Amino acid sequence: MPRTSTTGRCNRGFTLLELVVVIFIISLFFTLAVPAFRHNSAHPEALRMASLLRELNDSSIAMKKNFDITFDLDTAVVSWTGPDGKRSAHFKELKDVQTPSRGTVREGTLKVIFDAQGAPEDINVYMEGGAGTYKVSLNELSGRVRVSSVEKK
Repeated sequence: MPRTSTTGRCNRGFTLLELVVVIFIISLFFTLAVPAFRHNSAHPEALRMASLLRELNDSSIAMKKNFDITFDLDTAVVSWTGPDGKRSAHFKELKDVQTPSRGTVREGTLKVIFDAQGAPEDINVYMEGGAGTYKVSLNELSGRVRVSSVEKK
């Protein structure tokens, strides 16, 4: 029903309060939505590595089986045994891998075995491409895998 003023004329419009509420709701939506879109700007190889680590960790816990991943840093080939059997892939931008027990490994091979409880320790995989350096992190306790951009020193 249209509002009527004291003079009897109809006011068809929005009050200042209604406009402020609508602008607030729209800005709140953008505040929550924009970071979700920025996260997907990571390099495709880093996202592929994150997906592989997440799959091995989750599958080993769900199936109560041991799975492994081997990083060959000399040839940039990653081999793994997962639910689909033994596979390998070339990650041309693989730079180095860090674990608490082995430190930073830049050459040779590094094998990590995922047991029935998942990853035995935190794993950080660094990938360097034309767009920058990316860090793929697997947290041992939470099982969370995260891709982040790393500043060059």
